[in-house]
Formats: sequence, structure tokens, C-alpha cells
Amino acid sequence: MTRNRSKNKRSRSRRPAPRHGLSAFTAAPSENVAFFSEIAGSKITKFFTGLLLLPVCWILLETFLVLLKADTLAGEYWRSREFLAFGLASLVWIILFFAWRTRAMMWLYVAGHELTHALFVMLCRGKVSKVHISSEGGHILTNRNNFIISLSPYFFPFYTAIAILGWTIAEWIIKDAGTLDPLWLYALIGFTWMFHLTFTIWMIGREQPDVDQNGKLFSFTTIFIANMLLICIMLILASPTATFKGFGLSLWANGQTFFGRLTESAGEMCEVLLSR
Repeated sequence: MTRNRSKNKRSRSRRPAPRHGLSAFTAAPSENVAFFSEIAGSKITKFFTGLLLLPVCWILLETFLVLLKADTLAGEYWRSREFLAFGLASLVWIILFFAWRTRAMMWLYVAGHELTHALFVMLCRGKVSKVHISSEGGHILTNRNNFIISLSPYFFPFYTAIAILGWTIAEWIIKDAGTLDPLWLYALIGFTWMFHLTFTIWMIGREQPDVDQNGKLFSFTTIFIANMLLICIMLILASPTATFKGFGLSLWANGQTFFGRLTESAGEMCEVLLSR
């Protein structure tokens, strides 16, 4: 008996990351719908779409760095109690993730992953007939699927949304007894959002049907853009100096000059290569 248990423990430690399925369990559409869906949603089309999204990724990254420097670091928002609560809670989760990752954490991640699929299926007016969750993987049964549904767990922080919703309800319930300290909300957001980010990065490099069915280039660029937008929105809402107008103007300016800067850099590289 002892020998069998030790074998189970060794095999458990070597288990691969959980896999998540969605499209394989989707009900088959009609022939006409399937034909047009195959053309519009082919991996070739998505590959070229992913190529077109690469400049968008770079422009968003530039704009995020400008936002971070001008409204967070230069504005000394990083010294505020709110930013400190967010940062400390994020650090606590990072330590837990790398030093003490357990099956319970994996189960929570899989649960959030599959429930996010189910949520976006319903938002896309589909039906969910079954949700399977375990620490080794999960899937849902649904009659609808698209790239938003399949990639949603990689850009929608499920537990952060639950934390914000729970906080809003708690404030509404106890509003007569006094307000809650918002530092706890920042800590909850930091902890749950870092949960989302670490698991997303950890899982995205492994073989996942959600990513493979949309093509890796298209999936990675879409996930990157969605997460960048989410981070920027969080900074704007939290920082007292950042505004959506300023972010939009910076994004527009970086977009207007991107191809000019790219052409100039390409020309300089060609000159260096030709001079050799």
C-alpha cells in the first residue's frame, strides 16, 4: 500500500498542466453556417490577422509605458497607500504561486477558466449544457463558440470581477454602518489579478486547445492586446492624474508615428548592412 501511494505522488508531481476543451464539445452547426464559418475563421485568415495586430501590440505597449511613467511613476502614485496595498498583495500571490502551488489552486484556476467560458457563451447568446471542472483540466458543453469565447479566460480576470462585485454588494449592504476601507479592495484586486496573470502566462506556453484552434499568432496577439487594455484601464481608474482622454491622445500619437519610425529604423538597418 505504501509503495502504491509513493508512486501516485511521483506521478502526480509530473502531471502536465491542465488542458481545457471547448470547440470539440460544441454542437455541430448547419452546413451553410459551417461553410462560411470555415472560410471566415480559418487559421490562415487568423494568421494574417495576427500579423496585422502586431503593430497594435507594439503601439499599446508604448502607450502603456508612457502612462506608467507619466501618471504612475512621475506622479508618485506608486507611493500611495492604494498602490502599496495592490503591490504587496500581488507579491504575496507571486510567492505562493512559485513556492507553494497546490492542487486546490489548480482547481480554482480551472474553475475560473471554465466558468469564464460559460459566462462568455451566455453573453454571446449561447447555451451551456455542462461544465466539467477538475484540477487536471476541464471543458464545457455548448452550442456556440467563437474566438472571444475560446480566448476569454486568458484576458478576463474572473476572480477579480468576483472580488469587485462582492465588494460593491458589501458596500451597498453595510452603507449605513460606515464605509469599508478601500485599501482592502486594492489588495483583493492585486491578489486576484496576479492570480489571473501568473496562471495565464504559465498556461499560455503549454499546449491548449483554446489557443491551438485559433492559431497561436492570432491568439497571442489578441490576448496581449486585451490584457494591455485591461492594465491601462486599471491604471487610469486608480491613478488620480491619469485620464482616458490623455490615454487616447497618447495612443493616437503613437499610432500616427509608428510606421514613420518603423520605416526610419528599417532604413538605418539597411544602411548598416550595406556598409558592411
